Amino acid sequence: MVLGLDTRLVLCVAILALRLAVLLAMAPLMDDRSVPLLWRLAVAVPLAWALAPAALPHLAALPVALSWPLLALEAVNSLIVGALLTFAMNLVFALVRFAGAIVGMQVGFAIVNAYDPQTDSQISIIGHFYYLLAVLLFFALDAHHGVLRALVSSLAVAPPFSTPDYGAASLILLQAYSQVFALGLQAAAPVVLVLLLASAAMGVIVKTAPQIHVLVVGFPVQIAAGVFVLGASLLHFQGVVTRALSSTGDLLERLLAALT
Repeated sequence: MVLGLDTRLVLCVAILALRLAVLLAMAPLMDDRSVPLLWRLAVAVPLAWALAPAALPHLAALPVALSWPLLALEAVNSLIVGALLTFAMNLVFALVRFAGAIVGMQVGFAIVNAYDPQTDSQISIIGHFYYLLAVLLFFALDAHHGVLRALVSSLAVAPPFSTPDYGAASLILLQAYSQVFALGLQAAAPVVLVLLLASAAMGVIVKTAPQIHVLVVGFPVQIAAGVFVLGASLLHFQGVVTRALSSTGDLLERLLAALT
């Protein structure tokens, strides 16, 4: 009995596994240090094997002779392509963390932070709350399926042993990330505006009644108003994140088109 080995299938699985490894290393909830590296590999390899039949028709013809330098170059290319797709996916999570940092500072929770084991730093608790909501919306709106489809399509636009245009793709990512600040301010706008009006009102009250201590009265009012508006503006936050997730699909398409 002779066992045959499909070289194209094995190579397709290996390339998808490398691109998925980068994706899972920075994917939401999987990028935490509490998730062991072996678990991420245990997810990447079977998922690559499941996606391989759909990606195999996109795989170009293999060169006549495969050498170790050629395979090493393709491994580097696959890691770069996976990193580009991951940065495009993480655009939404960057803007919600920025929005949470703004809201936390305005409400007065800037000194009430939580320890982030991923970065060994302190993060805003409201920023982490926004992040978890964005993760739920990411999976509820099937955005993860769009990322997997882009991963399969990447074999057609950036086939093995090719030279993709990383400069054009990086420029598109840079332009997309320039909108993080605008979208983050848009998500935090209701809380920021209401607290700005509350601060102005407290300034008027202090001017008319100087005996009122602004620090004693102002902080509880600011926190109460901020938490109330934070809860009331969750629908607005959902709309901003939903539009950002919808535009992520277009960003992935433009990114893949730039790689050709």
